Amino acid sequence: MKARLLVLLLLCFIGGFTIGLGIKFFYESKNFKPYYWDRPPIIANCYGPDFSEDQMLRAIQFWSSYGHEIGFYEHNPPSSVCEENEIIHGFIILKKARPTELSSSTLATTRRATSGLVIRGAEIVFKPGSQNLSLINEHELGHAFGYTHVNIENHIMHPMFNKMGDKFWIP
Repeated sequence: MKARLLVLLLLCFIGGFTIGLGIKFFYESKNFKPYYWDRPPIIANCYGPDFSEDQMLRAIQFWSSYGHEIGFYEHNPPSSVCEENEIIHGFIILKKARPTELSSSTLATTRRATSGLVIRGAEIVFKPGSQNLSLINEHELGHAFGYTHVNIENHIMHPMFNKMGDKFWIP
């Protein structure tokens, strides 16, 4: 009897988790900006010295012009921040991808840790060499600020790099 109850509880948990994920993905697919920060995040360059500070400052200025705030940008953060394997609350961490971390066609990717609709932290991982491409930092910061992709040519959040542009508007 106990075994059947445990199996039933496990199946209910798996079913509820699956339904919850489905609802989350559906919500994200229908909303251009499903998440937001409850306080300005700190951006930390854990990629290394070949990450262009000027490129990141331009990306920050791009999003600042649309009302997004950051706490500050740290180009040389302490190693304790960069060695952390989990997303850090209140931070957007910039990192270099390990050799097999990204597919051959992916230049960068952003992960967000959320609680409800609030972004708690984010991590942007760049394929080595892509971190200084024009507009890639603006695009990935867009994800870190809560935006999803939009299939509008010349929009900063277009999913294809060659169709991305420096335009931004909420569709």
